[in-house]
Amino acid sequence: MDNSTISIRDAKPEDCDQIITLIQELANFANMPNGPKLSADVLRKDGFGEEKMFRCLVACDGDCLVAYALYFFNYSTWEGVNLYLEDLYVTPAYRHRGIGTKLWRKVAQVAVDRKCNRLDWVCLGWNKQSIEFYKSKGSVNLTLDEDWNLFRLSGDNLRAFANNSQ
Repeated sequence: MDNSTISIRDAKPEDCDQIITLIQELANFANMPNGPKLSADVLRKDGFGEEKMFRCLVACDGDCLVAYALYFFNYSTWEGVNLYLEDLYVTPAYRHRGIGTKLWRKVAQVAVDRKCNRLDWVCLGWNKQSIEFYKSKGSVNLTLDEDWNLFRLSGDNLRAFANNSQ
């Protein structure tokens, strides 16, 4: 396939229906088909509303979105401003064409331009091909190298803890 028809740009509110479809594809790929809980309307509000909670780049083949990278800024008390890449996904028919690398590189450039100190993301342990690719570009696996553990408090447990009932 020819990459000359692929363009990368900032996402727009009208892309949210296609982004939701790609999010579900990513969940299916990750063996978590019931994971996504968002609607396109929530995505539009959170990404393009009054308070923008994330930013997103998309790769397009004409009017069809074939990949996306969703990210947001966070803050480290050790290092200051950082960028967190929540999702990077390329639909199967467009893989192995460098689209994912181009999206990742654009996100990295955003981090550099915004003077972020680091770019963080997670990768499923079984995704060995991606892990090796990330390492080949100089990324560090914090689980192995620094023994950081990722924790999550959600749903009823989050509400119970916040309400001091747990």
